[in-house]
Amino acid sequence: MGVFLGLALLALPAVASVGTAAPEFTLPAAPGGPRPGRFRLADHLNRKPVVVLFWATWCQPCMQELPVYQELYRRYAGRIEIVAISMDGPDTVSEAGATARRLGITFPVVTDLETQVVTVYNPRRAAPFSVWIDRHGIIQREREGFALAERPQIEAGIAALVAAR
Repeated sequence: MGVFLGLALLALPAVASVGTAAPEFTLPAAPGGPRPGRFRLADHLNRKPVVVLFWATWCQPCMQELPVYQELYRRYAGRIEIVAISMDGPDTVSEAGATARRLGITFPVVTDLETQVVTVYNPRRAAPFSVWIDRHGIIQREREGFALAERPQIEAGIAALVAAR
């Protein structure tokens, strides 16, 4: 029994947390989203910071948060990568790409229908939820929720993330 339990524990995915290396992932683009293809985290690390946003089409705070990050993506063009991971289920995931386009999002929008990345990065399945990863692949910050009043703190935090070497 003890051996079986040990093997079961080894099979569980690690949970990402502040101060640890960001686990690699690759996810497909949301149908109809701003960028086709797949997003692979490893393609961006060691070059620039990455912000991972967890959102859903049914999440009203997410609809306010995404445009804030779009503005930061535009402001720091080429110096930061942002990816929005839709947590929509099979019934609403087809709306994710269109919703992102309607909001004017130009950064990658991907889906995680099997919740493999959500389970590792956002096990409570909070929305919105963001993970800030520095250029060296280390998770620097996690943020749960969003209010427009937090915009100055987010802007200052992203400026520091981009400036850090």
